[in-house]
Amino acid sequence: MWKLGKIEVTWGFGCMLLLAVLAGAGSVLPLVGLSALCHELGHLGALRLAGAGVERFRLTAFGAEIRADTRYLPYGREILCTLAGPAVNLVLALVLARVAGDYVLAGANLLLGVFNLLPMASLDGGRALFLLVSWLADPVAADQICETVGLGCSLVLTAAALLLTLWHGAGLFLLLGAVGTLLPYAAKKVVRPVI
Repeated sequence: MWKLGKIEVTWGFGCMLLLAVLAGAGSVLPLVGLSALCHELGHLGALRLAGAGVERFRLTAFGAEIRADTRYLPYGREILCTLAGPAVNLVLALVLARVAGDYVLAGANLLLGVFNLLPMASLDGGRALFLLVSWLADPVAADQICETVGLGCSLVLTAAALLLTLWHGAGLFLLLGAVGTLLPYAAKKVVRPVI
């Protein structure tokens, strides 16, 4: 692992980049990287506006992870901070497609924004669902509901990616990502990202 201040880069991140290049995603990797950077800057900007201090920024095999002190944030503000990343991607997708006519970069932002809204563990949608149910009911109910919804969503995504890969010979990279969303459930340890 490489570490510089609050920034950590794991070996898994490097392995995933190498795997992406070997799977043929090298030409779109810079676009996805730029979209991911904008996504994380959306989270960081929202956290800063909300007054939450960032403790760590970590790049792993399955993406970026921001650890922030959100203990004193009301549920509504924390939900907004969680959804800020996907919101930035969706706005960029619209602007890039309509104004700039850059449909490839718009597509990368759209895909990243929509994927992160899925209600699965370790994605922004899963965190937002957990916070919303905790706010309306309690954290114990939120854990139960989020585990059921997230596992179902992960299974559907994995099945769809497997069918796409088998029938069309495409979608291997999507399949790897889909299988990655199952890992927290397979380990029976649901990971709730801070952002």
